[in-house]
Amino acid sequence: MTNKSIDFRELLKAMEQARLTEADRPTILGGQFTPQRLGAFLEAWHKRWATMPWRIWEHISHIEFADEPQEPEYLQRAEIFGEGGHLSLRRDANRWLWHYIGPAGQPLPNGFEKAPECEDFWATNASARLRRYSDQAILWGERKTGYDFWWEDRVAAASLIYPEQGEGRVYLDFWRYTQDGQTVFVWYHGLRTVAPAKGG
Repeated sequence: MTNKSIDFRELLKAMEQARLTEADRPTILGGQFTPQRLGAFLEAWHKRWATMPWRIWEHISHIEFADEPQEPEYLQRAEIFGEGGHLSLRRDANRWLWHYIGPAGQPLPNGFEKAPECEDFWATNASARLRRYSDQAILWGERKTGYDFWWEDRVAAASLIYPEQGEGRVYLDFWRYTQDGQTVFVWYHGLRTVAPAKGG
């Protein structure tokens, strides 16, 4: 049995390093709009997509990585992310709910500047104190030499196709923002592949 004691000094140091100053605060926006406005909403974000290259579209029957949703009328959710921020969309009955977290000083989406279509988190939460932690998650599947898909026997029926081209497993890198010890926002900012270790 190993004794893994907790080093509280290291924990406090990590918490202090994670504290954001007012100048470090990310842009945090969110709101809702009618289904008929989906095309206009996506168009309002297009000029930022060069810095948000990963786009996951969840339709009623399938999920895909693509530049644009192939069947927007059947779209249910979307995650658009990268170093330029993380835009998340979710259909909720007869409306779309959305939120965005990204670099400081980002403008409101053109044509969606007023409530309830867009609201600025900091306008009503100016005293909030956030901390940011770097984190990662391993996605399903491992890519083998010579194959164009990732395989995972636990989800064998799933079509695992990621935009990353390397062999091995795909990692999702993200920043986790906390307030009073609770995670309140997550910013996906990258995908990468990690090749399997040689020889083992």
